[in-house]
Amino acid sequence: MGRTPRVTRDQVLGAAREAFVERGFDGATLADIGSRIAVSPAALLRHAPTKRALFLAAMGEEEPDMVPLEFLKGFSGREDPVPILRSVGEALVPFLETKIREVVARWVYFKTLRGIGRMPLPFDPKRRPTPPQRNLKFLEDYLRRAGRHGTVKIRDSRASALAFLATLHSYVFLQQVMEVLEEPMPLDQYLDAVLEAWTRGVVVEGGRTR
Repeated sequence: MGRTPRVTRDQVLGAAREAFVERGFDGATLADIGSRIAVSPAALLRHAPTKRALFLAAMGEEEPDMVPLEFLKGFSGREDPVPILRSVGEALVPFLETKIREVVARWVYFKTLRGIGRMPLPFDPKRRPTPPQRNLKFLEDYLRRAGRHGTVKIRDSRASALAFLATLHSYVFLQQVMEVLEEPMPLDQYLDAVLEAWTRGVVVEGGRTR
């Protein structure tokens, strides 16, 4: 007899998370989840007694890589900010695209349950600072350093960081959830427009009617 493949809890939860995000709670089966890591449905139940328990574990636990903007700590602020801000978009947008699909999958499931409490987030909201707060702080601190060295000209580093991140969040939300475009806009094209607005400005001086 062949031996049952050994898998870790992280592998099981990762496969379950993928399946639930792609197919929802009802559409994802234990057989589908098990096939992703080459184990039987029975092997999955060693890690969670029911499909519901597996969903709660997979979709409610904090993941280790929740701070994609931590790389900003490595910049002094003297560098050209344009490629750095582009790197922020290139790091954060794919992260958000994955997370928003997970959030939608949670919402579709948890809105049908009574007495379940708050919908689980992919992080513990009671642990401060939260990953979103940390990402904001990394960008805020970088912009403050860049302002001191004269590579950016901003009045409020926190508001500017919030505005830049809000722009990236909107890009993901409008395309992934609202589907405002018939054909998705490539990230490079969008970042070109955002960085042009940040570096050259949008409103022509003297072009507004007083």
